[in-house]
Amino acid sequence: MKKTMKNLILLLLIATVLCSCLFVGSASAYESYSTYTYDIDGNIVQSPAAYSAGMPYDSYTMGLDKNFGGKLISNSTDIFADADGYVYIADQGKATDTTDMGRVVILDQAYKAIRTISTYVDEYGRDQQLNHPRGLYVTNPALSADENAEKEIYVCDTDNAGEGRIVIFNANGEYKRTIDYPNHALLLNTEFRPNAIAVDKYNRIFCVSPTCRKGVIVLSSEGEFTGFIGAQKVSGSVWDRILRRFKSAEDREETIITQSDLYCNITVDDDGFIYVCSETDSSNAEARLANLRTKDAAKSPVKKLNSSGAQIMNRNGFFDPSGEVTNFQGALSNIVDIAVGPEGTWSILDDSRGRVYTYSANGELLYVFGDIGDSFGTAESVAAQGITYQKTVDTDGNVSYVLLMLDKGTVSMKILPYTPTPYCDTIMEALACENRNEYEGAEDYWQEVKTKNNNFDLAYIGIGKALYSQGRYDEAMEILEKAYETQYYALAFSETLSDVIGRWLLLILVGVIAVCVLLAKFLGYAKRKNKATSLKVGRKSYGEELLYVFHLVFHPFDGFWDLKHEKRGSMRAAWTILGITALALFYNSIGKAYIFNPRGGYTIITASTIGLILLVVLWVTGNWCLTTLFDGEGSYKDVFIASCYAIAPMSVIYVISTLLTNVLTDSSIINLLIGIGLVWSGFLLFFGMQVTHDYSLGKNVLITICTIVAMVVIMFVALLFTTLMTKMVSFFITLFTEIGDRI
Repeated sequence: MKKTMKNLILLLLIATVLCSCLFVGSASAYESYSTYTYDIDGNIVQSPAAYSAGMPYDSYTMGLDKNFGGKLISNSTDIFADADGYVYIADQGKATDTTDMGRVVILDQAYKAIRTISTYVDEYGRDQQLNHPRGLYVTNPALSADENAEKEIYVCDTDNAGEGRIVIFNANGEYKRTIDYPNHALLLNTEFRPNAIAVDKYNRIFCVSPTCRKGVIVLSSEGEFTGFIGAQKVSGSVWDRILRRFKSAEDREETIITQSDLYCNITVDDDGFIYVCSETDSSNAEARLANLRTKDAAKSPVKKLNSSGAQIMNRNGFFDPSGEVTNFQGALSNIVDIAVGPEGTWSILDDSRGRVYTYSANGELLYVFGDIGDSFGTAESVAAQGITYQKTVDTDGNVSYVLLMLDKGTVSMKILPYTPTPYCDTIMEALACENRNEYEGAEDYWQEVKTKNNNFDLAYIGIGKALYSQGRYDEAMEILEKAYETQYYALAFSETLSDVIGRWLLLILVGVIAVCVLLAKFLGYAKRKNKATSLKVGRKSYGEELLYVFHLVFHPFDGFWDLKHEKRGSMRAAWTILGITALALFYNSIGKAYIFNPRGGYTIITASTIGLILLVVLWVTGNWCLTTLFDGEGSYKDVFIASCYAIAPMSVIYVISTLLTNVLTDSSIINLLIGIGLVWSGFLLFFGMQVTHDYSLGKNVLITICTIVAMVVIMFVALLFTTLMTKMVSFFITLFTEIGDRI
């Protein structure tokens, strides 16, 4: 049996090698790739295929075995297509073969090899050989600031002579010049081993090195070092750094030093903005997953930088644009390359899945396609190395872009050309109209996209923008709400609100004046009533106890003194205020307008009530326990009543702020009001405890801090007790179950 299995495995291996070498395959297997986007909860939404994969081109198809001594492209890490559609591949060659040190292979638009660059003669007449080149970039003279610029090929000769260097050739592969290690105090020799490179329209050179953690290395057009940009932030908490200081020298050596992530690839768009990506730190998976929703640019593996290194990438999608957000299958997306596409789009390559993720200029996910095993039907066949966009022009002069993926096959490298489908073309046409501010023209394209994929949120946003530009604000708000979009919704809402104010301005002014007059009369009535009640002997009525809160919040010192000594408050009034505050918090949860709560999150009334009551009880219990030990004069009842009266401003402020969310679009005023309410209540709570216990200011500060600590301790003990009781109950249930089964 074992012998049969061995023979079967051997036959399968031979068949795999033969299929790869002879390139036997069915074209129908490559016609369509499943593509998807994500909804707001991270669930995959299937959509029509954005790209269709044509027949791949391997080293044999390129003709390398015929024209270049049989040296196959077998160890490449970079691919680039220039503005004329020519394709360039940086091949490292074989690490164990000194006769195959690597080369740059140039292909025409049909992926036929037309030239290689491996050896050259430098300006000193010396014979030179590329040594395992890892990255390359080809300039576009049409975008250059220099009118006399020519097409140049920049090659990262990473391993030459133990030092990294950059070799520059012209369009015909002829040597022009070399940029050796720039001798600069800030740049160490070991840090300059460029493996990816990009050049902007001013011929500034940006490169990344697998040994440099200081960011992107920037060189002038002459090759002089000018500095670092886009340095990655070091991960790790402040607490870890503090603990490290108290460790011995031996322990510090054994501790893993947290370092910034290394950039692995780089490119530049037509406007000179720099896109960089870094490989994923698999040991920090939980933090990476948490960052997907927070969209913190500092922790993202993909960044867009300006020439000074500032992060300028838009991140308007549901998640951080950094690859997979769900269905991780035990591994994070490992981003190895990034390519700039048409209409401001850009794509990243995940080599752990062989997938390409394409985003809009605003950081919204457009589509995902490709997968390991989908291309050739074998799980080991795809090992994605790089991607690039190739500009193509048909006989009618129509321009389109083919995405090329460099795949490390079982025998030789392959180029997988992906042609955009009509679905992808429709999206690009819609984006092109938006880039020209032709929102009405984009509406038809977005309607077509929505017809094919009614779960695509960007289509709803595009239609909403078009409706807004046409002045159809109500319709725009209705459709933008379906895509959880708030920016254009706020603009449409502002226009609608302006229209309402313009038509009903007089009535609105009368209403505001009436409310102010009624409020002033009510406060005057409360003042007179409280003054009369202060002269009243005996028990106060329920209404008088509630009205007293309007005196206390404006006169805290006298108010809390009379609350305790003159019995101006009661437990029933305190519970009423606590209940009203809970209702205000619940109303704030369910009553906020769409702009301030686009995802429709809310809390149930029982959760709001129980949460507030538990917080107040914790405060009262902690404070009373401490003050009984430190000569506090207030009883548990006194502390509870004073605390409930102190939080009264919160209920009013939360109701007002919730109402204002329905007429305002700026959150700063809302946040200011809530902040005033919290500070006001905190102020009343602090001085309420001071008056209740007859403490000095310094002693009250100390007791307040200790009360907060006591609240934490009580919660910890309660949690510990609950866990213990749960385990005991579980133990007895298991015990009785076992006894019952045995009896």
